[in-house]
Amino acid sequence: MFVFIAMPYSQLCDENYLLKPEYKDFCIKLTTKLKEIGCTYFLAHERENWGKEYSKDIESTEIDFNTISRCDLVCMIPGVPASGGVHVELGWASAAHKKINLFLQKDYFYSPMVTGIDILTDARKYYYGNDYDDKLVDIIIDSVKERMNENA
Repeated sequence: MFVFIAMPYSQLCDENYLLKPEYKDFCIKLTTKLKEIGCTYFLAHERENWGKEYSKDIESTEIDFNTISRCDLVCMIPGVPASGGVHVELGWASAAHKKINLFLQKDYFYSPMVTGIDILTDARKYYYGNDYDDKLVDIIIDSVKERMNENA
């Protein structure tokens, strides 16, 4: 299974626009576990070397759009506050009728256009606590395994 991981970028960066170490660690744990369960994945944060090779707007838009069109599943963390880029990717994924696993922070209000996305495509909502931690990694991995088992 090919998984597109959509998550905020700017709000997870330091003043030099590099991904903060705790979020880089989260991404590495997540992608390591995805590989362990037999998935391939796309994560822009990694492709851009954690901010050291940040892509220009046209390049990022084209790469993300084309990659979403090829993926089997989109795992999305809209962000708190909401990430504009992730919301655009949510629109692309729903318009392409992709399977979406949507990870929403508990006790946070999301636009009804986000929470109602399952009317347009096979989207499932999962809730997590306040942070990008091992618990969230486990929630994401369990949700991906669930999708993989459906395809078996």
